[in-house]
Amino acid sequence: MKPILIKTLLATALMLSCGSHAIASVVIGGTRVIYPAQSREITVQLSNIGEAPSLVQAWIDSGDPEQTAENADAPFMLTPPIARVEPGRNQALRVMFAGSGLPTDRESLYWLNVLDMAPSPKNGDETQNYLQVAFRSRVKLFYRPEGLPGTANEAPTKLRWSRSGTQLHVDNPTPYYVTFAEIHALSNGASKLVDDKGKMVGPEQQLSLDVGQSVEQVRFITINDYGGRVEATVDLGTGN
Repeated sequence: MKPILIKTLLATALMLSCGSHAIASVVIGGTRVIYPAQSREITVQLSNIGEAPSLVQAWIDSGDPEQTAENADAPFMLTPPIARVEPGRNQALRVMFAGSGLPTDRESLYWLNVLDMAPSPKNGDETQNYLQVAFRSRVKLFYRPEGLPGTANEAPTKLRWSRSGTQLHVDNPTPYYVTFAEIHALSNGASKLVDDKGKMVGPEQQLSLDVGQSVEQVRFITINDYGGRVEATVDLGTGN
């Protein structure tokens, strides 16, 4: 009896706050997307750095990573939603805001998803099994109202750090999201890595972290609008 051909599709979430998506053939031009509210549309560039064509599906979700292109509820239109990208070529995604009623005094956060599906093997032997894999890249999309005070790249300098026992708190009084690449607690000359998972503190929100020790200083690295890493240190004093 002829063996049955098995095609398995794996959707792998590669949500990274910084760096490139090196496993997928199709990469997003940037680690985040900024949508100024006054723009009619913006463009996001995709590049196929692989050696074979890829079929790409793109959509925007409102924060739930389980949302798919079929049930995503973000107030944006994206064209083309599906495209074939040849090796060594680029594909422009046009993003248009199609909603209303978002806050005008702070940023809103959404997520751009790009599903990269490799083609089936050419002239494949249908008596053999093969694994067809898809990679999903997911990056932040910030909807930024016009006329917000200050700038997003200044926001990390406005953060207010404090501590309570072994709890470290950071308040964000700005209208911008601040994304951390790393947070280190410093005490008695020793440094302890508190977080390197890309935590984020939203506009007028607080983030609390259990550091398990007293804290005299905090060294933190944030990601700016251009994907760059910006390091800073704040002094919290010596008492608890």
